[in-house]
Amino acid sequence: MDDAAMVKATGKALGEWCAILDERGAPSLTHREIARLLHEDYGVPSWWSQMVTVEYERRTGRRETGQLANGEFRTTVSKTLTGTMDGALDRWLAALPAGDHPSFDGVPFAAEPSVSRREKRYSWSVLLADGAKVTVFISAKPGGAEATLLAVETGKLGGKADIERWKVYWKAYVAQI
Repeated sequence: MDDAAMVKATGKALGEWCAILDERGAPSLTHREIARLLHEDYGVPSWWSQMVTVEYERRTGRRETGQLANGEFRTTVSKTLTGTMDGALDRWLAALPAGDHPSFDGVPFAAEPSVSRREKRYSWSVLLADGAKVTVFISAKPGGAEATLLAVETGKLGGKADIERWKVYWKAYVAQI
C-alpha cells in the first residue's frame, strides 16, 4: 500500500494508523469493528477504512496477502476486453474446456457452472472438486467506450501456494481470451 495515497485519502500514513489502532485496542477487535472505528471515530472514508484495516491486520500478523478476514484465501486475475458484456461472456464461454469432464488446471468441475446476468454485472461460477470456487465477473468499464472488464476470482484456497498456482494459471488462460 502506497503511504502517499493513504495520507492523501485519510490524512495519516499506515504507521500512524497502526499506532492509533493499537492504542484503541484493535488487537482484540474484529475486522468489522476496526473498520467501523476508523470510519465513525476518525472520518476515514468507507473504502479506505477497509484498506487501513487490511494493512493493519497484515502488519500485525493477523492476515496474509490474499487472505480474507474469515481466513479464506482468494486471488483474482483480470483483463480488459473490447466489446460488450454479452460479447465478453460469449468469449469466456467459448474458451471453457470441452469434454465430458471439464477441469481447470487438472481440477475437475464438481458441479454444473451457473451464469447470472444482471444489468451492471454478469457472473459465471463453478465449484471445483478440490473445494475451490471459480467466479468470473464481467462488467462494463466506465467512460462510454466499449470496454469490458473480465475478472476471474478463485476462492476457498488453502494458502499462498494455491494463490500463486492459480494466479499463474489464470494469467495464461485469460491471455487466450
